[in-house]
Amino acid sequence: MWSLSRTIAEMNTYDPALIVPVYFPAVTPGICRLVISLFIVYPLSYIHRELVHRKAKIYQLLYFLVSGVAVIYYVLGRGIIHCFLNIMLVWFIKLLFGPSRTSVVLTATVTMVYLVAGYILTTSVEVYDVVWTMPHSIHTMKLIGLIFDYKDGNTDPTELTEDQKKHAVKDFSLLELLSFCFTYTGGLTGPQIAFTRFRSFCEGTMKFDTDETGKPDSIDAALKKLYTGSIFLAAYLFGGHLFHRDTVVSPTFHDHSLLYRLFYMSGYGQLALTKYIGCWTVMEGGCMLLGISYDPSLTNKWGALQGVDIGGHFLGYSNKGFIDNFNLTTKYWFIRYLFKRTREWGKWTSMLYTYMFIILWHGVLPGYWLAFLFEIPVITAEKQLARVISHYCGAYESWRPITQTLTMTAARFARYLTLGYGIQPFILLTWQDTSHVYNGLYWGLHVVLAIWLPLFYFFIEHRLPPMPRYQKKNKVEVGDDDELKKTKEHLAEQNELEPKNGDVTGTKLKDM
Repeated sequence: MWSLSRTIAEMNTYDPALIVPVYFPAVTPGICRLVISLFIVYPLSYIHRELVHRKAKIYQLLYFLVSGVAVIYYVLGRGIIHCFLNIMLVWFIKLLFGPSRTSVVLTATVTMVYLVAGYILTTSVEVYDVVWTMPHSIHTMKLIGLIFDYKDGNTDPTELTEDQKKHAVKDFSLLELLSFCFTYTGGLTGPQIAFTRFRSFCEGTMKFDTDETGKPDSIDAALKKLYTGSIFLAAYLFGGHLFHRDTVVSPTFHDHSLLYRLFYMSGYGQLALTKYIGCWTVMEGGCMLLGISYDPSLTNKWGALQGVDIGGHFLGYSNKGFIDNFNLTTKYWFIRYLFKRTREWGKWTSMLYTYMFIILWHGVLPGYWLAFLFEIPVITAEKQLARVISHYCGAYESWRPITQTLTMTAARFARYLTLGYGIQPFILLTWQDTSHVYNGLYWGLHVVLAIWLPLFYFFIEHRLPPMPRYQKKNKVEVGDDDELKKTKEHLAEQNELEPKNGDVTGTKLKDM
């Protein structure tokens, strides 16, 4: 026994999850194991290509279950028990109540209560680390969505939308449920994969481009995502030496000049986003290598599970553009299963319900409420300002090239500052730390919005021409086949699905 303990201790000495945090203060052992688990996806996907590809469904399901459980156990240890318990509770709900509204309500209630209780018991405001609530939050979305699809699969098709018909599921087994939740391609950090996509892949009915060996022709696309994601993760590691939480919450932070505080805060906020971009991009590449992300209708045929549109994210000129291009599969999950299904309650009620769900799904600390609710006035003001600029600058046709260039440049600069400003509560989480940072900036953006919004409504809006009423020729359904066509026209078509005065985001911004 002593010899075994010594062997384990020696192995821990060389565990990168314990070594890396010594040199990179922004990384904890749990986060390091999480990142390692993302890269493990690539050898697992390669093994699947070589040994399991096109094998019988039972072997596919067992491979995803065993490998997925091993990865999550490596990251969480015994915390994986909560994942099993959560899944089994939903399985018993399915057995007892079948494809009914009761099953949907109970599943949503049980999984969310379990998740919120986990947040209350495990959340630390000092140092964020990876605990069992991370996969639990992902499984909560999968389980609620699956029970919705299960109910749709046993509902009269005439009562369903085209999107609901496409994702409807008649029934599923316990092995399918466990494999779907634990699969290493999304069991920890996403992306959100529709059960119908997962099932068709395991059954071998999914069609995709193949190489000369009959395997998915996705290696080049996957490696590009691997390289790109690795660059962002490296930027986060090394950037932690330049921008750190201890600096912005320290009492001496206010001793610096206002300009320094403003740009340091924005840089710290932007750095926080790189870890999400890096993790999602690496995982997207693993899904590509496996072949499960194929969609022939997309320009990038292997991009159906894209987590973030990097080009749109960095070249965008508004906070709305940031939302449109960030954590896409999770965002569309919220639109499909929450916002669209509650539209009959009224647009504002549906939007409020969706926002409340999103906030609780992220956590219970006040920073989540401050960050997501602040999003509404920011985006509203952006749209109002865009109307004003468009009206007055458009009156001088000969000046348009100059004014357009100046406006776009100023908009990108303003986006950099306002995004870094608005994301601070999400990063800092507590009221004490958030107010400390905002006090150092004199609550500048809050003051500007408090002045601008009533000024626009009472003194400016009536001077502008009325906005043309948007009329939709064809109803757009958000699904795996169309949700990732990243053109501006496609985003415009979704105006009917998303609130016009505030954006329902499904952005899964867990603090890694």
